[in-house]
Amino acid sequence: MSASADERVDRVAPARRARPDAADEARLVWLRRAVWAVLLAGVLAFLVQGADNPPDPLLVPAPDTTTTTTTTADLEARIEVEDERGSALPATTLALAPSTVARSSTSSSAPAPAREAASAPAPALAPPTTPPPLDAASPTVVRRPLPGFGQTAFRVTDARGGVVDGVALLAADQPSRQRGLMEQSDLRGYDAMVFRFPSPTTGTFFMRNTRIPLSIAFFDLHGRFVSAADMEPCPDDVADCPTYAAARPYLHAVEVAQGDLARFGIGPGSVLSFPSP
Repeated sequence: MSASADERVDRVAPARRARPDAADEARLVWLRRAVWAVLLAGVLAFLVQGADNPPDPLLVPAPDTTTTTTTTADLEARIEVEDERGSALPATTLALAPSTVARSSTSSSAPAPAREAASAPAPALAPPTTPPPLDAASPTVVRRPLPGFGQTAFRVTDARGGVVDGVALLAADQPSRQRGLMEQSDLRGYDAMVFRFPSPTTGTFFMRNTRIPLSIAFFDLHGRFVSAADMEPCPDDVADCPTYAAARPYLHAVEVAQGDLARFGIGPGSVLSFPSP
């Protein structure tokens, strides 16, 4: 069954749509472009504003609330206390020790002071002091002169330039050189005994009637180290006591308690001298 022509036209006509003209299409294109422009401007504004903001605060470490804050009043109080004491240096002053320090023949057995707690203020450093000479009066050093012997100050400069000063009994004539430290139970409060000869010699030493073990070092005419040896006491009932000789002619011989040569800087490359009083 078919419909008439007029009925077909009426049915088809509502399905037809009017096509927009060119002006409408142009307005749509510009509208889309405007929308995109607004969106891009908003994105750019967001990025620029975000770049100006500070870093993420979570990345910044929290302040240490345990650190003690020193106020101006605290500093003024500390300065007033130090001024009243009169012996403290400013906290920023660092007292440097000299590069070459003369070593003393007696070592201090006082322990190092305990380290201050981290929270306590650092004490001011005292200025460097020069150690007193070994022959200075000291209540802990009692020297007992030996009849027939003199005494002399001596100095040893080791191979590295270190200096050690000491005071020794002096055997400068034939009777005292022959006697030496016989019948002595110690060095009588001295650091050593020095044997001085009128000219270079190759004479040997022995330890008969000597009660203490000794170390001996020989020095030539210019004070340069020649050689050294450790010497043991020789009992009276031994017929032939060992003798100890230098490696080459010497002018001075220095005896110290056995094992103390290194403490006085005596060894290869060292030089012996006698400073003026």
